[in-house]
Amino acid sequence: MKKIILIYLLIISANYSNAQAFEKGSNVINLGYGLDPYYVSSSSSIGPFFVGYERGITDVIGIGRFGVGGAIAHSIYSYAYFGGTERGSRFSPMLKVAYHFDFDIEKMDLYAGVGAAAHFYNVPNYINYNNNGNAYGRDKYLAVGHYIFAGIRYYFTDNFGVYAEAGHGASALNGGIVFKF
Repeated sequence: MKKIILIYLLIISANYSNAQAFEKGSNVINLGYGLDPYYVSSSSSIGPFFVGYERGITDVIGIGRFGVGGAIAHSIYSYAYFGGTERGSRFSPMLKVAYHFDFDIEKMDLYAGVGAAAHFYNVPNYINYNNNGNAYGRDKYLAVGHYIFAGIRYYFTDNFGVYAEAGHGASALNGGIVFKF
């Protein structure tokens, strides 16, 4: 009986000695780069570049914890026209909510979430006036969008790691470095 109690205490202490990768009160900053196949009217693109922040706001609920935060993504597009090439861009501030699964995997954080984004576009507009002349203008507009994502973070130290995120709405895939404090 004493051996069973000792084994039980060792298992419990081992579970509590491993700090989870994402906890209530955790603050995380992501810096990354992504692939954006969703904006297909351009001939090429750079980005989006991502900067994000998230804070753990709950203790364990079910099999994980909730975190809230935001991100900023910025993409640059190139458009080919009859008279040359023009550049455009999309700037997207986002609000995000993520659920971080509380699996007992040391140094790893698995999560999934949703978000809302405001996409600010600044794109060229090619106009052909009744075949009499060409003009280039700029269209600036706002579109409200969503962001559905799933991701993983792996920490090399307590405060530094890498991340990868797949989703729809802001980027198909992005990844980079993570700082936790």
